[in-house]
Amino acid sequence: MNYQIEKKGDVFYALNFRFEPEDIRGEIEKVCTEIGKTAKVPGFRPGKAPVNIIKKYYRETIREHLMAGFVLEKVKEVLEKENLNLVSEPAVEDVSLDLDGNAMEVSIVVEVKPEIELSREDYAGIKVRKTAREITDADVDKVVEGLRNQAVVWKEVDREARAGDLVELEYTTTTEGKEPQKGTTSIVLGQKQLWQEIEENILGKKAGYTGTAVVKLSEGKEAKVDFTVKSIKEKELPEVNDEFAKRFGFESVDEMRKKIREDLEVAEETKKQEEIEEQIVSTILKKVKVPVPPSLLALEVRAQVEAQLSNLARFGIAPSQVNPETLSQIVGPLAEKTVKVKLLLEKVAELEDIKVSDEDVEQEVQRLADTAFNGDYVKARQSLESKGLMNMVRLDILRQKALDRLIELAEIETVSEESQREPEQEQG
Repeated sequence: MNYQIEKKGDVFYALNFRFEPEDIRGEIEKVCTEIGKTAKVPGFRPGKAPVNIIKKYYRETIREHLMAGFVLEKVKEVLEKENLNLVSEPAVEDVSLDLDGNAMEVSIVVEVKPEIELSREDYAGIKVRKTAREITDADVDKVVEGLRNQAVVWKEVDREARAGDLVELEYTTTTEGKEPQKGTTSIVLGQKQLWQEIEENILGKKAGYTGTAVVKLSEGKEAKVDFTVKSIKEKELPEVNDEFAKRFGFESVDEMRKKIREDLEVAEETKKQEEIEEQIVSTILKKVKVPVPPSLLALEVRAQVEAQLSNLARFGIAPSQVNPETLSQIVGPLAEKTVKVKLLLEKVAELEDIKVSDEDVEQEVQRLADTAFNGDYVKARQSLESKGLMNMVRLDILRQKALDRLIELAEIETVSEESQREPEQEQG
């Protein structure tokens, strides 16, 4: 077998193979024999047609078998020999098959994991800051206020509308070249849930008020909105007492506030950890070039779009209401950085000789089981294996270990929240 390999950018290579008769004759005959077992050839019983006849009638099928088996194995051999890691399916550019002469030429483009020029000096001893911040009663109060808003009751009132009121509207929207659109909606004034021109018009008005506003649409177009205020409701927040606490699963206000504080402290520690991680990887990425394979970027964008759609669904926004292309553009920069960080951490793991043991994997599967399978390890493992996600689990563990190593190697300075504010105040 003769082959040539040519680099086509940071993550693409062209592989050109030439298989001589001594390389491929036996494989062609084996494929023909296999096809011949069920082949229907005029003048021959199934399984009895000779190889030269199979070649005549099943040229395309033979080519497909060779590409899916023999050629793919040769591609893997070359990638292993050249120390290249495939990240997507090889793309066949050209195939020339000479069945009479038992020869074949194939041109294939492969997308591979990029080479990252990284040394220990690039990531060891990075200086980062950790903000020391204590959870206060005011922080707990904010969470309690959020719970009060979850339990809010809206009471209809006979007065002028104010900021914070829930207003029900009946409207007709007229746009040039389109049929008028009628509907009803409810908005909380001051939350920018509707055009500002309409909200400003409603403030100070009572139920029954009818108004008109001209609003600006995209592409410089305008629309006239005729609306009627059907009702005005004000917010009634529940009193914070033991009965209120019981709505959220606590026996008393004291128990509720204690648990909120504990949760905030855990969240604060997580935030500090994430701040350190972000400073470290951002510092390294400024020093080191990490090419991004398009296929990995596409997968990450898709995953982040799905996550965003899931989050929007919690607020009652259906996927059909969102333009997926726009959402893809929004998440694109973050997705690109995410891919870079993953590849960077895998390179760090390689340089630091970090390994993932079977015990590491079992512990992670158990953690996932506790989160989503009521602690059932067997069900969690079966689910991951059936979806082909076990390698992803192992990779996630590897990256986290690499990130932990980077933190071990960093020089972390703890600073007060006040000192972090001082430079900002001086600049202002």
